[in-house]
Amino acid sequence: MKIFVKERYQFLVFLYLSLGIAAFIVILTYIEPNVFSRFLGNLNPLYAIVITIITGFTLLFFLLSKTPFVIIKKQSLKTYLLITGIAILFGIEVIAADIWLVDYPADINILFPKSLLFYPSMGYIVEVFFHLLPISFIILVLSSISKLSMDKIVWISIITVVIIEPLYQVWFSDQYSLTTSIYTGFHVFLFSLTQLLIFKYADFISMYLFRLLFYLIWHILWGYYRLDLLF
Repeated sequence: MKIFVKERYQFLVFLYLSLGIAAFIVILTYIEPNVFSRFLGNLNPLYAIVITIITGFTLLFFLLSKTPFVIIKKQSLKTYLLITGIAILFGIEVIAADIWLVDYPADINILFPKSLLFYPSMGYIVEVFFHLLPISFIILVLSSISKLSMDKIVWISIITVVIIEPLYQVWFSDQYSLTTSIYTGFHVFLFSLTQLLIFKYADFISMYLFRLLFYLIWHILWGYYRLDLLF
């Protein structure tokens, strides 16, 4: 099909990313079979990544065909520095909250060195199902039933999708105090909004990179040291 020829580079980048994540999951599942069970339940992580990759490519086909969203495009050094700086600010903010405000438990993180494979893998899955899927669905519905411009439809989809991850996080944080639940919801809302703005004005890879940088600070580095410092 013409879209595969025209956007060959976009599909190849997503393919390479997907294969890398699949390799991470295979290795980590071999090392510790139940490491993903906290988030995937009884679903075999190998099945989960196959489903995610197929879903991702299907959504990518739609997004590249119908919307201004892209997987990757050339960005300036300034853009990457800005993304890195904002990710660091989010990391500092949540670490400060972890120390002085909230009551996250000791086992909230997957520990190093497994974290190096786990969080890039979960980040990939989250981006596909919490961002690519709902954005594509809303755009598909609105473009079918309305005569709104694509720019307006994109903004409506962003405003709608930005609340999905915070609701998920708060829904599964019923073991936390009210303060922790409110903070978590607000933090994840701002984080998700930032990501979707990065997706709109930059690309999917930049959005994913932003999450990875935050995960590096919060889940991997701080996740390792917080046990000695807070518990």
